[in-house]
Amino acid sequence: MKRSSLLLAGGLGTRLDGREKALLVCQDSTLLQRTLTVLEDISDEVIVSLRDDEQVQQFSKYMGDRKVVTDKIRNAGPLAGMFAGFEEACGDYVFTVACDMPFLNGRLIDMMFDMVGNHDALMPISEYGKKEPLHSVYRRDKMLAAIETAMEDGHRSILTPVSYLENILYLDADAMKKIDKDLKSFVNINTPSDMVKLDNLNPDDV
Repeated sequence: MKRSSLLLAGGLGTRLDGREKALLVCQDSTLLQRTLTVLEDISDEVIVSLRDDEQVQQFSKYMGDRKVVTDKIRNAGPLAGMFAGFEEACGDYVFTVACDMPFLNGRLIDMMFDMVGNHDALMPISEYGKKEPLHSVYRRDKMLAAIETAMEDGHRSILTPVSYLENILYLDADAMKKIDKDLKSFVNINTPSDMVKLDNLNPDDV
């Protein structure tokens, strides 16, 4: 099975005063670089989704020869990035993740790829019962068709195309804790105060 990973980095950063979330620095490295390091170790290819050519230019020094896609549909949020990325992906399955998770665990993602089997998707469920669609593995062809249908119907929620899939395997918190004891994989950055909290963490805690 060929593995693709899609990093969604095209958000507008509205809760970060317009700052590029992916370029925020955590422990001496940008969120973008931290994520790419993990994904490139467990994937056959990594695709970075950006919103437009202006952002591509802004990120150019980080991209090298990496595969980059831009939104073909405006104002569709993460679904636009997923649509462009899934169209470009060569893998049978695509691990899709947001750029705001600084503590991704490569062993956990590797396990998810191994477990997905012939399912249309494998999606983690947090210890609070929350679905994690932006830390999930999707069967490329089925999810691409579902995203296209959702957008044609005017839907923008990530969970809408997920609801169209027929065969989803859910991964519970207890199973994930065997690899990621404190589930730090799902810590995410949304506001400046979130960054302050991370800066104050003891490195041994992460």
